[in-house]
Amino acid sequence: MTIYWKMMLGFLIIIVLMGAVDAYILLELNQVSETTKSTLTRDVHSVDLSKQLRATLFDEERYAQKYLVSGDSTYFALFLDQSRLFQQLMDSLARQPADSAMRRIVMEEERRHDWHFSLIQDARSAEGSRGALLDARTQQARNDTLDLLYKNFDDLIHLKQQVVAASVVDVEQATERSANIALLLTIGTLLAATSLAFILTRTITRPLKVLMRGTQQVARGSYEPIHVRTRGEVAQLADAFNTMSDSLKQANAIRAEMMQHISHELRMPLQTMHAAYYLLTEEKAGPVTEGQIRLLHSIRDNIDKIARFSNQFLDLSKIEAGMMEYELVATDIPTVLAPIVDDATVNAARKEIRMSLEMQPVPQVRANPERCGQVFTNLLSNAVKYTPKGGTVCVEVAPSPIGVRVSVKDTGVGISAEELPFVFKKFYRAKNVPRGSGGGTGIGLALVKALVEGMGGCITATSTVGAGSVFSVEFPLTDSAAKGAS
Repeated sequence: MTIYWKMMLGFLIIIVLMGAVDAYILLELNQVSETTKSTLTRDVHSVDLSKQLRATLFDEERYAQKYLVSGDSTYFALFLDQSRLFQQLMDSLARQPADSAMRRIVMEEERRHDWHFSLIQDARSAEGSRGALLDARTQQARNDTLDLLYKNFDDLIHLKQQVVAASVVDVEQATERSANIALLLTIGTLLAATSLAFILTRTITRPLKVLMRGTQQVARGSYEPIHVRTRGEVAQLADAFNTMSDSLKQANAIRAEMMQHISHELRMPLQTMHAAYYLLTEEKAGPVTEGQIRLLHSIRDNIDKIARFSNQFLDLSKIEAGMMEYELVATDIPTVLAPIVDDATVNAARKEIRMSLEMQPVPQVRANPERCGQVFTNLLSNAVKYTPKGGTVCVEVAPSPIGVRVSVKDTGVGISAEELPFVFKKFYRAKNVPRGSGGGTGIGLALVKALVEGMGGCITATSTVGAGSVFSVEFPLTDSAAKGAS
């Protein structure tokens, strides 16, 4: 599956999960809304109707009582109006959705009200000149009926209030339940989305990390092919990378071979020049003047410079092409370093530079003595070259966390903090280094770094402009020395 479809599938799953959660939340909210609507439109309205019926019954009974005492037809008319209003309210109450208890109460109320209405009607029909007073027995029955009517309305109001209270509790519980479930679903969705995003990211970034490591290997001169467990664009990119890496490997091999041929072709004329120099300085071909001898020495120095550059560039090309063989063995650093320091001391004496060597007892390291000699020669040569007359160069040998450290400290021109990270780049030269004949080629430090790292060591540099520099190389211990140290 390509990266595009992986991302689209991931987004689709996340959208579906979020849609499902939103749909459930809306369903629960709709249920809460319906419950609330039912409570407001049915139960609360029933309570209001019951209270209105009770008040209307009170007015109806009051007008009936006044009519019965006074016999005034006006009160009877008012009684009839209240009775009609009562009946209308009862019809409205009867139309409300109700349970069996409410229907029973409504039917009893209608029956008792009809009896009371008929009682007043009968009193109207038998009305005499002294009013419409009822006998004691009938009056008592009337009072009992009214008490039951009031009591039933109170019971109905209380019943509906209980229903409203229960509905409110149900709404609260449904709301709380919906909120909890929504929270759990939201957390679950977030976790699922996060897990899915993590899985998708891993499937995308894992092969990219393999590509990154392969790029770093190529930068270090290793051109081994990389393998990714995926398909699509990343697999195509990995194939293109392997093709490029193989092409670079072949190009470096060709370049290294070409440099070998160039170096070989340079050695022959350089050797011829050396032979001619020897014959001339020894006056084998006739006497030469003192001025001619100085010119011959200059020729010799430049021949040596070309030879060193050729050898260093060839070694660096081999390393970059992955063709350098180190043959690492147990190496005693002081033994390798001492004669190189002696030779450097002779060169330093010409510039009145004081050379010193400080060595602590150190174990053997796993390295190549010849390559170590190249490293130390380059570092000391640079230290002497860039240290002014009357300066000092100090070489220190001491144990280090990984094995043995050799530090070369000088009081030379120094390197700025901005340029220090680039001193190990090929052909790079600091801006404050003189560009005259005494300047370097920019190959020495690049070769030193490549050789040290090729033997499993590391190199660091610190410097201050005008105060000098410190270059430190570290070599790892041999296996036996490392076991003894542990």
